[in-house]
Amino acid sequence: MLITSFQNPRVKYLRSLHLRKYRRREGRFLVEGIRLVEEALACGSAVETLVYAPDLLVSERAQALVEQVEPGRRLTLASEVFANLSARDTPQGIIALVRIEDTPLSAIPVLDDLFVVVAYRLQNPGNLGAIIRTADAAGATAVIVVEPSTDLYDPQTVRATMGSLFALPIVRLADHASLTAWYAAVRVAGLPLLVVASSAHGETVHFDAVYDRPLALLIGSERQGLPQAARDQADIAVRLPMAGRTTSLNAAAAAAALIYEIVCQRQASKPR
Repeated sequence: MLITSFQNPRVKYLRSLHLRKYRRREGRFLVEGIRLVEEALACGSAVETLVYAPDLLVSERAQALVEQVEPGRRLTLASEVFANLSARDTPQGIIALVRIEDTPLSAIPVLDDLFVVVAYRLQNPGNLGAIIRTADAAGATAVIVVEPSTDLYDPQTVRATMGSLFALPIVRLADHASLTAWYAAVRVAGLPLLVVASSAHGETVHFDAVYDRPLALLIGSERQGLPQAARDQADIAVRLPMAGRTTSLNAAAAAAALIYEIVCQRQASKPR
């Protein structure tokens, strides 16, 4: 059945999920666009409903996504109703309603090549999403998001991940204490974990540090950086050298530079 009313209860429910308080209450979020819906389905995420507007589906790729979901889990909207629901300037005609499934710290694999990126209290959804995407591209084991933080399921965050949100474990933590306990558990398991704090005032230049151990890289918030409690728990504090007039990079750019130096060192140490 094609829904043509803007006041349809199911449409109003979906629209409410643009607000963080309703995402938290309902434990669900929206994923919009062909690429993101494709990744959500391919990675086995908990897609409850596929919402689409037939008139806006202009590619075979989009049509194929609809066919992956049984009819009972599809919701068909008129194009104008879908456009009103969409968070995009140019809607692609497809949205997935996904159930939030929280990942515990215990789900992070304890591996010899452990590499976890910890995003500390970030406030910009684009930065958080870009860091998750970079971590995935670099082959990181997991991402940990320490709150209070921008919402992991904000539409801007989700879009900035380009689907990496579904590709690797992402753990949300309410406080630092849980992270400290996780450090200890990893070490008890026999891994010589190195905790690296990134800071503009770090005593070691990032490129001079040695990253040949299981590692957790801490990225601080855009304005305040890492809190003192996080710096105190780190084994080393590193900084990126700044040769020009600027004194810092934004969080996502800094994270990319930090992450890929670690990847470069690890690749160089592998036998050829």
